[in-house]
Amino acid sequence: MNISEIGELYQIPKVGFSENEIIRAEQNIGVTLPSNYRNYLIQYGLAKINYAYNYLVKPENIKTTYQLIQQDIQKNWENEFLKAKNIGNLSKYNNNEYFSLWQLPVEKWSSITENYIILWSENQGVWTAGYLLKDLQAKNPNPPVYISVNDDLITYVKCVDNIELFLEKMFEEAKNEM
Repeated sequence: MNISEIGELYQIPKVGFSENEIIRAEQNIGVTLPSNYRNYLIQYGLAKINYAYNYLVKPENIKTTYQLIQQDIQKNWENEFLKAKNIGNLSKYNNNEYFSLWQLPVEKWSSITENYIILWSENQGVWTAGYLLKDLQAKNPNPPVYISVNDDLITYVKCVDNIELFLEKMFEEAKNEM
């Protein structure tokens, strides 16, 4: 099913974000979103179904996982890591992937995790879903959607082959909840 057919099937009202809002999001992440997803945001992005169960990430909040991980490290981990480093007690963080990332320049993070663009979030924040940044950089017109699997921003697996399939699954869940 394409985006328009999904909209009709789920009787989604046509209320969406502006082109300028999407352009600002793309500037923030440094890449253009696929045209089918951009069209979805413009046509249906503000529809209630996008926020009834799991949540569409609004354009002003679209970020890459690297951006989100950097924010999380700065807000929640950095002081703890620095304190442990100063007292020589780093061994307790040996299995902490955020600690491993903190020690590396961002350019080397791909040795631990890929960089994803987050588009959707589970209603309690347990998982996020999005595109691989490198798929968008390669201008893949309809890339697969990936979902986090360890309640983190590091471990993702392919969820579905494209955004249309992902939206169908999200709307099936949302319809059951509404």
